Formats: sequence, C-alpha cells, structure tokens
Amino acid sequence: MPVLSQPEAMANTAPPVIILVRPQLGENIGAAARAMMNCGLYDLRLVAPRDGWPNPAAVPMAAGGADIIENATVYSSVGDAAHDIGFLAALSARRRDLPVRYADPRQTSSEILGHGGRSGLMFGPEASGLDNDEVALADCLVTAPLNPEYPSLNLAQAVLVMAWEWRVAALAATDDNGLTRQDADRDTTSTSRRDPAREPRRDAPASIQERDRFHQRLEAELDAGGFFISPEMAPAVKRNLRALFARAAPSSQEISTLHGVIQALTKTRNRNKSG
Repeated sequence: MPVLSQPEAMANTAPPVIILVRPQLGENIGAAARAMMNCGLYDLRLVAPRDGWPNPAAVPMAAGGADIIENATVYSSVGDAAHDIGFLAALSARRRDLPVRYADPRQTSSEILGHGGRSGLMFGPEASGLDNDEVALADCLVTAPLNPEYPSLNLAQAVLVMAWEWRVAALAATDDNGLTRQDADRDTTSTSRRDPAREPRRDAPASIQERDRFHQRLEAELDAGGFFISPEMAPAVKRNLRALFARAAPSSQEISTLHGVIQALTKTRNRNKSG
C-alpha cells in the first residue's frame, strides 16, 4: 500500500473503495487506476471483468497507478465486492425509474465523509452501465450535472470526477491540526456545548453484504408466504423494498433484529401450517 502524502494523512478518513462492475476494456481499468492514484484512492475492486483478470492491457494506462492494478481484487458479484462497505453510491449517466435517492458528486463526497465507515463508489460497464438490480443495492444514485445532450463519461473520467470531489471535500474538512472538522467538533477538550442531536451515529452501519443477505431472506420468506402475487411485478416490488431499507440505513444490530423478526413470523406461520 502506498505511503499517504500529507493531505491524505491529515484527512483522517478512509478513501472510498472503487468498484468497477463488469468492466470491458483493460485500458479503461488502467486509466481508472491512474485517476485513483492522482487523488489518493487505492482500493480497486473488479466485478466479473469481461476479459478476465489480470489484464496486460491495463498496466500501460495505469502509469503511476500500477500498484493499484497489481493489488486489485476480483469478485463474482456486487454483493461480494461490497461485503465490508456501509455506504455505497452508484454512478449513472441517466436517471432511472426507480425509488432511489439521487445525489450529485459533491453531495456524495460530503456524505462519505460524514458516514465515517467504509464507503464505496460503484461504476457500471462502459456500454450499458449498471443494471437496475445493481443500482437497487446502493444507498444513492449519483448523476453529474453535465451537458444534457451528451452526459456520458468515459469510465476513467467518471472515476476521476468522483475521486477528485472526494479529495477536495476531504481536504476542506481538515483543520490545521490534522483533525477533520467532525473530529474537532467531538474534541473532549473543547469547552463549548455540543448538540447531541448532531453527534454521528455510534452504532456501526450494516454493510452492503449484510443488507443483501437480509433482503434475500426477506424476499424468500415473502415468496413462500404468497406475498408476490404477480410474477411480473415481483422484481419491481423487491427493488422498492430494498430502496426502503437503503433510505433507513439500518445498523448491523438493526439488521440482526430484523432477522429475528422474520424468524419469529415464519415460526408462527410454520406452526399454524403444522396445526
């Protein structure tokens, strides 16, 4: 792992993970790695790259980001790639007919800093972008205010835009003592009164993988209970349910509680069937 330069060390927050979903060209993966290195991001995760991995075409385009290419990890699904991520933003050139929360790159970068836990930025394949089921896994859908007649960015350009916005936000959030503004506000040596309502959450947010496992269990039990009356509407209903819980941003403890609720309800249903 590269040694952090002074600005990154001062920011006192983990840079977001970059997740490229089904990337098609090795050259674009390499260029994305270079953009990451420019802005101090180092964790690159690939989901089912089209031409396999490693890909020799990525190395020349990575330039100074060759270490990122060498240490990139490969996963078979978005859920696996986001196993330790508590806040995930999906990038898209177009708005979707989905019940998702929209944000721009600057808002998303601020939210990443405020989140405090592990975060991720997810980009789709060059030709088609992320599909709706992948977008449904995210906490928000990010669109940049570009020329509406041509809003599509090259994959590496999109990574650079988001990486740059994160870097600017991280530097702006750092004071002269190397503390983030948020940490400075929580400094116990301060004599000023703090508003408890503005304190960050103490409980760890559930990771994308934890939430995905819960959704899979919930959907299976709802299916067994006859909730999905129309097979044609089932995918849309499932996405709506996922979006509902994404907006709630449940913690790991809350996800465990929801599993307990499902277990109690299904136990009652099974008891009634056997009786």
